[in-house]
Amino acid sequence: MASVTTAQLSADIDHALEDFPVTITIVSPASQATTEFAATVNSLTLGYLVEVNGREEEIDRRFYLNIAGVSTYPSKGWTFTTGGRTYKVQSQKIDSSGVLLALDCIGRDQRR
Repeated sequence: MASVTTAQLSADIDHALEDFPVTITIVSPASQATTEFAATVNSLTLGYLVEVNGREEEIDRRFYLNIAGVSTYPSKGWTFTTGGRTYKVQSQKIDSSGVLLALDCIGRDQRR
């Protein structure tokens, strides 16, 4: 059975992320503000509710990032913008290879 290297997997993920590209720009924490990441976004057909500070919030977006070779990447509590909307990371999942990061997010506001 052939093995796949991290570099090959990273290249495949980069290719897949190009289907629905979006650039996310970190807003907070302040130490990472203006840092940008290439990602893709997926609207969850069945969002789910979580309780945040006594309020129910709906998680309806999932962002995917290739984190191969990246030392600092978004995690729970970080806030970022896609240029038109601000999101807060509610949870994160890293795949077993350590290359693909999935961020479940709550939309914060809509700019018009």
